[in-house]
Amino acid sequence: MLTKNLDVIISQLEELTQSLFPPVLKIYNDPKFKVEIKGDGSPLTLADQTAHNLILAYLGEHFPSIPIVSEESFVQKNYKPAKEFWLIDPIDGTKEFVSRSGEFTTNIALIQNGKPVMGVVGAPTSGKIWSGIAAEQASKAQTLKPTNTLKLVMSKNHQTVLDRTFLNFLDKRGFRLQVIARGSSLKICALADHEADLYPRFGPTSEWDIAAADAVLRSKGGAILQLENLQPLEYGKKGSILNPMFIAISNFDQKADILSLVDEYTKNLL
Repeated sequence: MLTKNLDVIISQLEELTQSLFPPVLKIYNDPKFKVEIKGDGSPLTLADQTAHNLILAYLGEHFPSIPIVSEESFVQKNYKPAKEFWLIDPIDGTKEFVSRSGEFTTNIALIQNGKPVMGVVGAPTSGKIWSGIAAEQASKAQTLKPTNTLKLVMSKNHQTVLDRTFLNFLDKRGFRLQVIARGSSLKICALADHEADLYPRFGPTSEWDIAAADAVLRSKGGAILQLENLQPLEYGKKGSILNPMFIAISNFDQKADILSLVDEYTKNLL
């Protein structure tokens, strides 16, 4: 397994991510780019496949012994999780790409023993890159109080009845709420940047949607926790690539305060 020189490797992944921006933006800026619909009903563009091919070519050349799991080549029935593998989403937020909101990302993560060891997220339209090595965690203590403003980041396209119920629950607990709408893995990046406190996700996501940003968030002192057991999200699960419902928090030192609220919500309302 890769255990040494992670700082060098993540620099290489940052350069790879930067190199994806021009070809992806060329397609994005083409007013006539085509959109296909995959078997699961999700959209697919040439940008998805282009980023996929470039990432696979690079990782295959530089890390030939490490298997790669990508959204654009994944087949569930053939999936045999490895102890170490690359997990990538070439374009997360293809719906945002198609709608031209600009809120889509490239995502590359290294998974070891079910955990995201490091990840790089790129936002082609802004040129920004987030990266992190999960073990190199920084944290700042802060206690939540009912009088605090609680900033939540939520999906632009996937808000559900449960999302609205959760907001109502927090409001009744005395929190002043500020909701920030973001697309793709930019929601988790907003937590890593401490622009928001919470990201509740009650709808379905896949492991590749979350992994790279999860590693970044962990490196910044945050966490993504499963609602069912309040344990960190796991990757390379047998049987399904789907994530359970989760809550992402920007500051792990707030875990006890936030999770007591989440636990109350899940027990009484879910």
